[in-house]
Amino acid sequence: MKPRLSVVIVNWNTRQLLRDCLEALQADPASSQWEVLVVDNASADGSAAMVQTCFPQVQLLVSPENLGFSRANNLALEKARGEYLLLLNSDTRVERGALGALVDFVEGHPRIGAAGPMLLNADGSLQLSCGIVPSLRAEIAHKLLLHRLFPFFKLAGWDHGSARSVGWVSGACLLIRRQALEEVGPLDPAIYMCCEDLEWCLRLSKGGWQIFYYPFSRVIHLEGQSIRRNLEEMLVVSQQSLFYLFQKHFGPGQLFILRLLTLIEMGLRSALWSALFVCFPARRAEGLQRLRAYRQILRRSLFDRTYWSPMKTPADKRSSEN
Repeated sequence: MKPRLSVVIVNWNTRQLLRDCLEALQADPASSQWEVLVVDNASADGSAAMVQTCFPQVQLLVSPENLGFSRANNLALEKARGEYLLLLNSDTRVERGALGALVDFVEGHPRIGAAGPMLLNADGSLQLSCGIVPSLRAEIAHKLLLHRLFPFFKLAGWDHGSARSVGWVSGACLLIRRQALEEVGPLDPAIYMCCEDLEWCLRLSKGGWQIFYYPFSRVIHLEGQSIRRNLEEMLVVSQQSLFYLFQKHFGPGQLFILRLLTLIEMGLRSALWSALFVCFPARRAEGLQRLRAYRQILRRSLFDRTYWSPMKTPADKRSSEN
């Protein structure tokens, strides 16, 4: 029988977190109606062997290289058979009944293409995991470090206690209807990581599908456990993904403005973290990674066209073919 839900988990060197995640899924009585697929992105910590030994019912896909988040998820989405498909981070703990409630909600509203649950930090506090449609207006506030004064992008002025239509939900736990997936396509494989959920939700919205936040389904998310080990690379890749999103959906004019804003942002953040580096010795390790990343983003945003204009233009394609 076709499973009601396919749960897709991408793992990269998070063996114990992955084990805890799978145990939480297995503890849900409704899990007998699900299939679980794990894509291991060339981990070196024995994650794949752990899945094979401890969770033989899980469909394990082992990649010989790190495909990144989008391509690895797409690999599993191609094989998933469920009517509903869930992207789930390995650093999550799903509460019992949470996924069934989320599927029931989407199933009861035919125009909802994707939905996300309430995400909680390890201490039970709210983790902002949804927001308005990406836009230059939102990025102006963020790039000028005004997002705490004007936190509208992540809807921080709202208590997140009711279901509502939103512009995007976090890819840490994102449910998509199969029909919506078939209409808009999978995650954009050109995005290695970061912003892939925003871009997917943007395509869903353009295709006429609704995106919903559903707080009566709750998932604990130990945010960023796998990428904190290489914060510098994550920050650099994240900015390139944002450039790509703007180039793809908003055109060269807004991309140019975003590039200028990014230069200003890197200057502001470098000054701020230089001060933190001096005043707070405990944060110096993080500060070093951030300052190196900011310098690299600044330099590449100025001089590296392949960084700030990642999509190939027709001229670029002709050049690469010759």
